[in-house]
Amino acid sequence: MIKVDWRVHRRIGLTLGVLGALATATPGVAQTAATYGLKAGKPYAGTELKFLICCATAGQFAQMIKLTGEGSEFQKLTGITVKWENTPYEALQQKILVEATTGSTYDVVAWVDAWGAAFKNQLLPLNSRIAADKINMKDYPSAYIEASSDGNNIVGLPFRGHPLVLFYRKDVFNELKLKVPTTWQDVVKTAAVIQEKKPGMTGLSTMYGVSAGQNLFNWTSMLWGNGGDILDKAGRPVFNNPKGVQATQFYIDILRKNKVTNPAATTFAEPESSSELLQGRAAMWVGWWWYWARFSDPKAVTPAVLNNIGFAPAPGWAGGKTQNYALIWPLGIFKNSKNPDAAWEFVKYVTNTEVQKKVAANRSVPAEADNTIVTFSGMNDARVNAANGGIPKVGGQALRTARTLPQVRTWAEIQSVLEVGINQMATGANVKATLDRMARDVDAIQKRAGYYK
Repeated sequence: MIKVDWRVHRRIGLTLGVLGALATATPGVAQTAATYGLKAGKPYAGTELKFLICCATAGQFAQMIKLTGEGSEFQKLTGITVKWENTPYEALQQKILVEATTGSTYDVVAWVDAWGAAFKNQLLPLNSRIAADKINMKDYPSAYIEASSDGNNIVGLPFRGHPLVLFYRKDVFNELKLKVPTTWQDVVKTAAVIQEKKPGMTGLSTMYGVSAGQNLFNWTSMLWGNGGDILDKAGRPVFNNPKGVQATQFYIDILRKNKVTNPAATTFAEPESSSELLQGRAAMWVGWWWYWARFSDPKAVTPAVLNNIGFAPAPGWAGGKTQNYALIWPLGIFKNSKNPDAAWEFVKYVTNTEVQKKVAANRSVPAEADNTIVTFSGMNDARVNAANGGIPKVGGQALRTARTLPQVRTWAEIQSVLEVGINQMATGANVKATLDRMARDVDAIQKRAGYYK
C-alpha cells in the first residue's frame, strides 16, 4: 500500500554505516532495563531473534537497527541479538503470508495495516503481556489499535505510523495573503487563486496513477469526511451511494473540471506527486507527515522551497468532518516463534515511547532524520517537536479523528479494483457508472470470500 515511503527513502541514499550520535532518554544518564520496561537480569541472554521486515534504509529503521544490533543498547541491556531482515517491499506481503502459514524462521514481524486480516490468526495475542507490563494503550490513536487487533485481542504494538497532513508554500501564501485551507473545498478555491496569481505554478499536486493504492489516500479522506464509506459493517461495498458519488466526483473534478493540478497527475504516484512541491512546481500537497524530513533537506529541495514549507492537519469536508486515513505498521510475534518471551522484550523496546522519542529527536545524521512517532505523548513531546518544526504535534491533532482502512482478508483484491477505477475516472470515465461497476466487482469478491451470500 505504501511502498513509495521506502522507495523514496532508498533514493535519498541513506548509509547505515554512518554512525550517528543518538539522543538518550535522559541525556548523560545511563539507561537500565527498567527505563524501557524490560526484564532485569538478562533472562534471555544469548537468544537470537529474526525480524521479518523490509526497507532497512528508512530513517527510523536505520536508527533502530543501530539501537538493537550488535553492540547496541538493547543487546547490552538484554543479551539478545536481533537480525533485521531486509526483504524488498514488493515481496514482503507474500513472504509474511508464507511464514505465517507454513514457516518457523522468524520471530517478529512488521506489516502494513490493511494486510493484517489475512494472517492475524497466526500471531500471538498480546493482551496479557500488555497488562502485565502496564503498557498504556490509551496513548495510541484508536485507528492504530484497530489495525493492530484481530477484533478480540491485540496482536501487535504500533511501530511506524503516519497521518496525512497538508504541506504548503509559506512564501506563496504570505505573498498572496492566503489563509491555510481547512476543507477540501477551500483547498480547491485556494489552488485556483494561486494559479491565477502565479502563472506557471500548480495550485495543488495530486496523484491518480495506479501504484499500490496511493491514489486512494486523499479519496478516502473525502469519502469519510462526506459521511460515506468503502464497506458497510457487513462488508458490502457502499462507496457508490450518493455520498460516495459526490465525494468521488469532487476528487475527480480537481483534475478534470477545476484543473488545479498537473494534467500528468493521471500517471503520478507518491514520488512524482510530492516532487511537484519539492521542486517548486506546486503550492500545496496532502501526504504523509514523514515527508517533512525531505522538505527540510537542502539536498532534496530547490532553494526556493527550502525553509518555505508549512504544514497543517489534512483538510476536512465542508459541512462534514475531518477524517483521514491513518497508516500504521504494527509489530507482532508469530505463534511459531521459538522465542516468544525474548521477542516480546524486543517489541517492547522498539515501540517504547522513550526509544521512539530518541529516534524522532535525533538529527545528527540528516539522511536518517525521521519525525515518525506513534504515541500521543511522543507526538506532544517538546524535544521531539523542537527537532521537527512542530509537525509531530500537528500530526497528533490529525490522528485524533483518523481512521484505518477496512480490516478484511480481501483488501488486496478490493484495493486493486478501487485504484484502477479511480485512474479510469481520472482519465475520462463516467464517475457514477464506474463506481457502480467497481461496487459490483467488490461485491463479487466479498461473496466469494464468504463475508455474505
